[in-house]
Amino acid sequence: MHISMNMVMILVSLLVIVPVILFVLAEKGGLSKKKKAFDAIAKANDVQFSSQEVWNNTCLGFQEEGNVLLYINTQNPEPIVQKIKLNEVKKCVINKFMKDYKNGDRHYSELARLDMEFSFLSNSNPVAITFYNAEDNFSQNQDVARAEKWLALIDKHKGAKPKNVAA
Repeated sequence: MHISMNMVMILVSLLVIVPVILFVLAEKGGLSKKKKAFDAIAKANDVQFSSQEVWNNTCLGFQEEGNVLLYINTQNPEPIVQKIKLNEVKKCVINKFMKDYKNGDRHYSELARLDMEFSFLSNSNPVAITFYNAEDNFSQNQDVARAEKWLALIDKHKGAKPKNVAA
């Protein structure tokens, strides 16, 4: 009886642990496939990332040489690609769009969309990139902190002369 109880405990433990391990491995494999796809799009746009961040179906990368920011979103079959030259950026702001709800006497709001908007020195049309959209993503994953981190990098490099490396 003692041996069969140990076998049941081991079997139950394996039934819990093995699926968790499989999910973690599957997520890592999916992330590496996305990263390869993002790298291919970056290469097609003549961008070599100095730093990059991948989340959901989105990649945001910075190339120090040339002072370029590249945004890629593959949510739709046709990827959205925005190449932004930071030396042409006059201003960059984070726009939070909130959705208000009422539940009885309580009012509350939640983030509906989080964008970063770029204004340019040439007064061309502003460009917005989306960090979070409640219609596409069901959960927020540090999106506000991510946007603030990239805003700090952009503020540091906007309007600066691009760094060129001598060959």
